[in-house]
Amino acid sequence: MTERQTGKNQVTAKQENVSLIKSLIYSDGPISRAEIAAKLGLTPATITNIIGEMIGQGMVEEIRQDAVKNSGKAGRHPILVDFIARSVYALGISLGRDRTHYCITDLRGNPVMQGEMEVMPDEFDKMMDRLCGIIESVRRNFPECWDRLAGIGIAVPAIVDAHIGVIKQIDQERISWKDQPVADLLQEKYGVPVRVENNVRARTYLISLFRPEITAGYNTYCLCYASWGIACPLIVKNKSIRGEGGAAGELGHIVMDPESGATLEEYASLKSVLQKCRKLMEEGKAPVLSSICSDPASLTIEQIGEAQKQGDSEVHRVMETAMRYIGISLSGIVSFINPELIILSGPMFLTPEHVAYAEKIMRQYAYTADITHTAVKYAEFSDYGGALAAAAACLDKYFIR
Repeated sequence: MTERQTGKNQVTAKQENVSLIKSLIYSDGPISRAEIAAKLGLTPATITNIIGEMIGQGMVEEIRQDAVKNSGKAGRHPILVDFIARSVYALGISLGRDRTHYCITDLRGNPVMQGEMEVMPDEFDKMMDRLCGIIESVRRNFPECWDRLAGIGIAVPAIVDAHIGVIKQIDQERISWKDQPVADLLQEKYGVPVRVENNVRARTYLISLFRPEITAGYNTYCLCYASWGIACPLIVKNKSIRGEGGAAGELGHIVMDPESGATLEEYASLKSVLQKCRKLMEEGKAPVLSSICSDPASLTIEQIGEAQKQGDSEVHRVMETAMRYIGISLSGIVSFINPELIILSGPMFLTPEHVAYAEKIMRQYAYTADITHTAVKYAEFSDYGGALAAAAACLDKYFIR
């Protein structure tokens, strides 16, 4: 069915202009009104009126350009405008598989507070009670931030319909979360906008808003995040490509072995690597790893990396196989989409050598006119990366756009 095109009245046209101006100030500020008008093709009067409203709302300030920075140019120096970072805040919450992290960040991604707690309960009602406990604590202890809150962002490792804030597919342990109106329930309770988003897709907003230097000069990129699962959302001209139901980018569920039906995650995810290395330990086949970790049940990916570094050949084989399969999967993305940039991230990429090997395999198998046109970068996120990403996704939707 062909999507119906709609016209724009004065209200919607102004809303679109405001969004464009916000995006430009965010990416290029401090910037002059004249530059904004020239880059957006809007009249100076339109720019002046909208910027005036933003100044009146306390979110934008004027900055007089230092004459020294103008290389001695004579004449009147332009007055620049930029956002006041602490005029707007967002609360970000990451519902991870191992821990729950949360933070308040200002408009430029500077954390005001950070906190963590145990993993959320599998039962939906208990999870919502814990979630509300975090929100209540923020509202009580940080009233100045709450009063300027753009909204609440929630990142979850699941397929999410971000338009309505509903989890559409999630692992079996949290199955009671599926199809629950999380965003609507929280918006009704707290009276602030709520955005629920996939945890890896949320990280693309973190990159766009808070770490734009990573993608500077690239219009198309993929973020391959390898952790408990493996996801690889595609971004085109700063817009996330979403498939039907929001499932685009689930790289880990692509079948790699048609005989067994084994997926990429069964070869290369954190879950599978831990399982394989635990089995090696139980069978007495990983002596170095066993000397580092005496209890297979408490094994960590960092210990696996250390064992590989110390020359444990069996552990090295497991990790090399994982990187090989990730590289093969990425070669398919290059052959099909041919992005300008692929960003690798997540706990599976333990060392520069892991990144380099995955890249080598990708370049070996990709079909393209010139494989060198696809750049590869590594991006590291802190333990609070998921929470910060959730806040960024919220700011993108409820402030920038």
